[in-house]
Amino acid sequence: MEASNVCVWGGDLFDFCWSRIGGGEVSRKAAIDWLEAWRAEFPDKTFVYLTGNHDAQAAFRESLEQWARPHTQPEDLSPSDTHSDDSDSTGSAQHVRLPIRPGSVHVGLDAIRLADTLMVHGDVIEGGRHSVGLDQYRNRWAHEPATSPANLQNGLYDAAVTARLHLAAAGVAHRRRSTCLRLLHWARQQPDWMHQDIGQVVFGHTHRCLGGVHVAGIDFYNAGAAVKHVKFEPVVLPVSVSV
Repeated sequence: MEASNVCVWGGDLFDFCWSRIGGGEVSRKAAIDWLEAWRAEFPDKTFVYLTGNHDAQAAFRESLEQWARPHTQPEDLSPSDTHSDDSDSTGSAQHVRLPIRPGSVHVGLDAIRLADTLMVHGDVIEGGRHSVGLDQYRNRWAHEPATSPANLQNGLYDAAVTARLHLAAAGVAHRRRSTCLRLLHWARQQPDWMHQDIGQVVFGHTHRCLGGVHVAGIDFYNAGAAVKHVKFEPVVLPVSVSV
């Protein structure tokens, strides 16, 4: 963090379905407090939080917007730079050209581009790559636990992780080359400025760590996941952008 000017959180940092500290407002506040601690420690850096399927809950997205509002200037999101299209070809992603201002915070985005680097959570390839399908996919994680944090669901999830079943599922669902090509196909359905001349794609979602896999002339990176038995390495790349 100390060596970077821009920190992009790629989504899925939190999952309110499986919270161990309590559902609803308690968990959302803990999440925002954690983010704010980083922002307060590095007030001159730019922070971006991309939307992931595990943290796409409407109430949390509202909390994110409230947290970011004091650090976002109105001109940062001009109407001419924002694209939202409900057609099947583009999906429901929000695409914004962001001015990188020291101390700014940007949330509510599915993807951003910095120089020749495209950053996206990765779940945009789910749901048939159209808006309705993606929304339905994300809604699977919108609910909160109805019982105490130490509930049966958490126990079953822990058992699955211990047995490393999550690794097998990720390997089957997200083959490396296939996933990279699906992301590239999605990107090419977006406005030209988002995908033309990109050289790198950084994404999450698949829980599979990639350290620069070269596919179709582009290097793909994935940090993995901070889950037991899963390799996790934050992606740090030199990217030159104008401020």
